[in-house]
Amino acid sequence: MSERETETPSPTYAPTDIPEEEQATQTADDVAADVIVEETEAVSLETVSFEAAAAPAPWRVAKALLALRDQVNAMAPDRRKKSDGTIGDAAHATRDSDHNPWVRDGDIGVVTAMDITHDPSGGCDAGALANAILASRDPRVKYVIFDHRIASHLQKGTAAPFTWRPYGGSNPHTHHVHISVREEKTAYDSTDPWAIQ
Repeated sequence: MSERETETPSPTYAPTDIPEEEQATQTADDVAADVIVEETEAVSLETVSFEAAAAPAPWRVAKALLALRDQVNAMAPDRRKKSDGTIGDAAHATRDSDHNPWVRDGDIGVVTAMDITHDPSGGCDAGALANAILASRDPRVKYVIFDHRIASHLQKGTAAPFTWRPYGGSNPHTHHVHISVREEKTAYDSTDPWAIQ
């Protein structure tokens, strides 16, 4: 673990403890239209099946996402946060999603998705944020969804990695950008600065 990885604390919460600032309210179907598990990807030993992950366990947010949120908050301190969130609610836990703590770090579940509110008047244009993340080709990124579009770190059909393609999920993601990070600890707990400006 690098020195940088220890700088961003990631509080651990009890299974039923969901702080208001972490509750993802706009999650809908973030994964349903774009399952990222590929035949060519090795499944990390730190991951568990969705069914096992649904069992109550202490959880925390990926440090990479907390670092991103800190940067966004510093860039836009007065932004609205109505659609911000990390962990899904009980209904959301019934489906496969990175808003559920399905990645395991020992006995603790890790949420590997974050929503950030689109608030251009408050200094946070989610489209610009999404485009900056994709342009950086950050190796931590699993996929990004915003405004009827999705892009992932993998080639999908004819779409090259980190390029937009249509997203047809029931939640068009016009009120927030969704960012998921990869399930390897070196990705989800890296607190290296994000190239967002």
